[in-house]
Amino acid sequence: MEIKQSQPVAFMFAGQGNPVIGMGSDLWDINDVTRQIWDCASDISQTDIRRLCLKGPMNKLVQTTCQQVAVTAINATLFTLCREKIETSKVVGLCGHSVGEYAALYAANSVTLEDLFKMIHFRSTLMNDLSKVNKGAMYAVKGIDYQTIIDLIARSDAEVDVSCDNSHRQQVIGGTSASLTEFSRTLTAGGYETAKLGVSGAWHTRLMAAGVQQMRDFLATVEIKRPQYDVLMNVTGRPEADPAMIKENLSLHLTHTVKWTESMEHLLNNPMAPLLIEVSNKAYLGHMLNDFDGFAPEMTLHCRKF
Repeated sequence: MEIKQSQPVAFMFAGQGNPVIGMGSDLWDINDVTRQIWDCASDISQTDIRRLCLKGPMNKLVQTTCQQVAVTAINATLFTLCREKIETSKVVGLCGHSVGEYAALYAANSVTLEDLFKMIHFRSTLMNDLSKVNKGAMYAVKGIDYQTIIDLIARSDAEVDVSCDNSHRQQVIGGTSASLTEFSRTLTAGGYETAKLGVSGAWHTRLMAAGVQQMRDFLATVEIKRPQYDVLMNVTGRPEADPAMIKENLSLHLTHTVKWTESMEHLLNNPMAPLLIEVSNKAYLGHMLNDFDGFAPEMTLHCRKF
């Protein structure tokens, strides 16, 4: 598919989830730039990311410490390949779902490749360590919007948090297994479908609170520049250009809801009507856009389709 010459574009970067053996195996040896990305990912994480993606084992690839690095390597590579085909003047916005936010900052020339993987390595290790101390889980909930689930949580006094506001018809909640099991009964009674996610912790919840200051302290050692394009932050759902505020948002990211619905509405309601290009190993962000009023399939495109 060809992108219209006058059409602006916005990029959506995937987060972790649904890893598969072989993902990214067609990307790492395309040219010197792609090789550099995967070398950097492996060097900083001290893991052979190429081999892990190609051969597994799966029980290691699904670990957040490995999966976040692998997903980021794929995102950075795919964006690099896309950038060769799109004029930079056409880019009007960038956003990333959860860990994908870091790739969005890299794409906006806000952080270097080396600092990108340093941040990912620190973040994933911190989240993994916290998940072992404060054990939790996450459930996807279909057919419900953010305000409705917030009201249900408040009325039930459930000790769960909304991890991701993905769309008007999909939420992700997190907390201890006991709290989630109890609250899922309320959801089932209300006719909502729930599914436990295959993750090792309760990301974007209060169970990650001990990591917020640690993240602040680490980010104080990293240079983050003003992005060259609008980067919509998960914590606010709005663009942020101030490096100090970007660092604070990345720190609060551990405990705050991913406001994906607000980010998507910001892009969909843009008067310039950008084409939303999904950067991911396998399309899924574009599919969630079907839950938004006024969306049409031709408004999004997966990065591998052009």
